[in-house]
Amino acid sequence: MLPGSNTGIWVNTMSPNEALARNWNHDGRRTERLGVQMKAALRSAGAIKFDVDVRDMSVAGFRFDTVYTLKVGARVWLTVPGLQALESKVMWCEGFHYGCAFVAPLHTAVFDRIVSQFRKRHVAR
Repeated sequence: MLPGSNTGIWVNTMSPNEALARNWNHDGRRTERLGVQMKAALRSAGAIKFDVDVRDMSVAGFRFDTVYTLKVGARVWLTVPGLQALESKVMWCEGFHYGCAFVAPLHTAVFDRIVSQFRKRHVAR
């Protein structure tokens, strides 16, 4: 409900990212990350695309490895095979490992499609 209103109508005034931020899970992540093995392309503003290895993904973001240097806070666009570029922001960096948050969370159907195609499979020994 709106503050001071008694109409019984609830209005969600939060953006999707604000709504996700309210639902942190036990390890500090907003959403579950699933392991993937995916070659993708990444581009920062005004630069050419370069290859990255995406290691895990959630509806809110992804982790990848690359030899290229990116600054925390940079806007980048991830191109997943078969999809349009996904705008993201670099949130952290440790050596050649990076974590990005999607500017707009992925739709569940899009996330499910990516995971079904690129989910990391464990090999039995």
